Amino acid sequence: MGAVMIQMELIPSANDRDIDRVVELLTFDYPQWKATLKVLNNLEGVTAEQASKQASYSIQISAVETAINAIMDKEARDIINHKYVKATRRKYTVARFRNEGLSESTVDRRIKKGLKSIANTLKDCGMLWPS
Repeated sequence: MGAVMIQMELIPSANDRDIDRVVELLTFDYPQWKATLKVLNNLEGVTAEQASKQASYSIQISAVETAINAIMDKEARDIINHKYVKATRRKYTVARFRNEGLSESTVDRRIKKGLKSIANTLKDCGMLWPS
């Protein structure tokens, strides 16, 4: 009987579900974490629960921003920053980068590339939190 060989990834790459989670994270969670952290940072005499939330959000925000900065493709990184960090709509992102000579389909490809990079980075670091 022959042996069956199974090839496994040492570090699994992001799948569609992971990328969907990153979109949700960048669209809803990240802006909420930043807004809440801003409020908590302005409070004096925070409770233990608030301090815990403050520390947790700081770590999560840092992880997301590090993952964005780890995108190797500068165009993809710039597009992700414009669309998600500056929280603009897709049409404004497309218009902005069209002025730099990129077509709509190229912008969409760079968005997908950036999202996959973020998902891989967060997944590799064990920081792709469930929703």
